[in-house]
Amino acid sequence: MHHFIPPNEESLEFLKPYRVNDEIFSLPSGEKVPIAKYFLKFKKWQGEPIKNTFGNKALIDVSGKPMFAELAIMHLFRNNGWESRWVETYAKGKMNPLILSEWKDERYKNQVPDPIEDKDILECLYNIAKQNNNSYAGCWDILAWRDKEIIFVESKRQKKDRVQDSQIKWLEASLAHNLKPENFALVEWIIELK
Repeated sequence: MHHFIPPNEESLEFLKPYRVNDEIFSLPSGEKVPIAKYFLKFKKWQGEPIKNTFGNKALIDVSGKPMFAELAIMHLFRNNGWESRWVETYAKGKMNPLILSEWKDERYKNQVPDPIEDKDILECLYNIAKQNNNSYAGCWDILAWRDKEIIFVESKRQKKDRVQDSQIKWLEASLAHNLKPENFALVEWIIELK
């Protein structure tokens, strides 16, 4: 089994200006776990709309390109030296998530996966899924890693989304697999109207 460590402060320096109070997660076991929380403001996409918004997901403007928040957060990590992917479990087999690094303006079933090639990361994901009743259900939106550092990030639009029970179970399975609360982060975001 490979041991991953939480990101250190220096590794997440780019997120420091967005840090807000911790969010307390109550696990099914009754344990209370503090998870770092960040607050981001995104610009609304004002350009040509895309046809396939994956169930009306909000589009934000990232350097002149329309993106979903998950991809914008993923790119934030990439722009700061991390490997990262959007892990999407919607309508996928329990052990077969869709791993993305971009969204093509096509139907969900036509999206092009960007598989993770790092064997240690794949083994870590697989072992957490096994601990999670043989399922990737509830896997947090963004997985980022660099050297032995790993972090799962959940993206929630303020006042529109909430953490699901399946995501709390994924957190609990991850902690049982020797990850720490510091290997997780919650990003709450809004779209600025201007």
